[in-house]
Amino acid sequence: MWAKKRLEMSMTQEQLAGALGISQSAVSQMLSCRMLISTEMVMKIAVVLGQSPTSIDPAYFKRFDMNRSEMIGFLALELMKLKPSERNKIMQETRRMNKRDNKRQSRIVT
Repeated sequence: MWAKKRLEMSMTQEQLAGALGISQSAVSQMLSCRMLISTEMVMKIAVVLGQSPTSIDPAYFKRFDMNRSEMIGFLALELMKLKPSERNKIMQETRRMNKRDNKRQSRIVT
């Protein structure tokens, strides 16, 4: 799912790797499912691509068989493990995405 978004943004593996602070090889391994993606990395990818963490790797969350509220709690706990600067970046991006989604919803309703 996130591979498609990366391509839509015309982002190379090298560019994504630079934004994530990892090697291009690691990005390649994640894209080809040869490397498991940590929760922290799921959140970082979500921020870089402007997507919901659950859209980055839906299978990751399905492994835990969580309902929506449990997933939110899980993500909140994982957020607390991040450095404050990373956590703030994710929170800002989440707010931006919520505003965008709310605008879309209001256009649909009206």
